[in-house]
Amino acid sequence: MKKLQREEEIAWFVNLLSRENVRSYLEIGSKFGGSLERVAMALRAGSRIVSVDMPGGTGASRPHLEACVERLKGHGYDAHLILGDSTAPEIIAQAAALGPFDAVFIDANHLLPYVTKDWENYGPLGRIVAFHDIAYVPKPGNPKEIEVPQFWNSIKGGYRFEECKLDGPHNGIGVLWR
Repeated sequence: MKKLQREEEIAWFVNLLSRENVRSYLEIGSKFGGSLERVAMALRAGSRIVSVDMPGGTGASRPHLEACVERLKGHGYDAHLILGDSTAPEIIAQAAALGPFDAVFIDANHLLPYVTKDWENYGPLGRIVAFHDIAYVPKPGNPKEIEVPQFWNSIKGGYRFEECKLDGPHNGIGVLWR
């Protein structure tokens, strides 16, 4: 399984979720399933674990994510995979039907309109909501657009929040309590 998170940051996040007694977790944008599995395995067996991911958008990652969800089921988790566009009404409804959640992790499309929609659609489903890539700083000539920091900085002041930024101008996890 490929790991796309910085270990120290995901460990910080897992510890926070453990401290908050999380037993249900929704992840928007799971790619290969690395963070999904890392978080799930830190929660009590039987916890509800739900992933929403694009079936075409992650290309070769889909079989890895499907295998991850099956492994979680084998370990006794109530694991679910919802494949589709996180902004589609039917996908939102499927996730909502499995909620509410103790924690929601938003790490899908990183452009401002999509991060905003994921917050509006999935944020109300969780008492804790986290965002990945809050520390990203664009590099000259890098076409990758990540607008999560812009969104994060616009909302965090209205909530109790914590941040973990250990990877310089990349990654970072921001957590807020609703």
